[in-house]
Amino acid sequence: MSGFLQHLGAPIGVDELLEGRPLVVLAPHPDDETLGCGALLVDAAAQGASCSVICVTDGSRSHPKSTKWPAERLAEERRHELEAAVAILGATMHWLGHRDCQVQMDADISPLIPQDALLLATWEGDPHVDHQSVAQLAQKMARPDVVLAYYPIWGRFTNLTARARPIVASSAAREAKRRALACHRSQMTPLIDDDPEGFVMEVWRQEHFLTHPEIIIAA
Repeated sequence: MSGFLQHLGAPIGVDELLEGRPLVVLAPHPDDETLGCGALLVDAAAQGASCSVICVTDGSRSHPKSTKWPAERLAEERRHELEAAVAILGATMHWLGHRDCQVQMDADISPLIPQDALLLATWEGDPHVDHQSVAQLAQKMARPDVVLAYYPIWGRFTNLTARARPIVASSAAREAKRRALACHRSQMTPLIDDDPEGFVMEVWRQEHFLTHPEIIIAA
């Protein structure tokens, strides 16, 4: 872990990060909220912050060749997985239901962002079209009262910007994050077994997200 941390800025605590603000996590797909911000959500909720997750897409293209899990069934499963994970993380959930890889950039999510919120979106440096679109969507929603920052998912494994800082998490939050990630069975286990090219996150990568600090990148 030390090699990972040496490339980041100074650690930041949850209280310093939030400064009493509500927390809104804008997630491209069901599971990004847990991978990128799961421990933060738990610790923020434990401090009494209002926490919510806005999931933009339905995640229905993760296994495009599966006949057992066509897009509608997979989208329904992923929504159920998200509901279970968010309940563990202590947040409320909003489901936009855009088709995977088809983020609607004219979507108005401003009513879902409370006054004086900290809005976290996936980092535009992430090499995934939905993650980049969600960053752009968050930028469109910028208001003077809202603080915007980013969290990397795939960008954690590339060169991070110098503005990246690790978030200090409690042991209870890290354990809750592990339980929340296990809810995302379609992405973390071989639940869907009839599409060999479908997405399943490698065990080592799951462990990276569970054992390394979450990261925030200033806007």
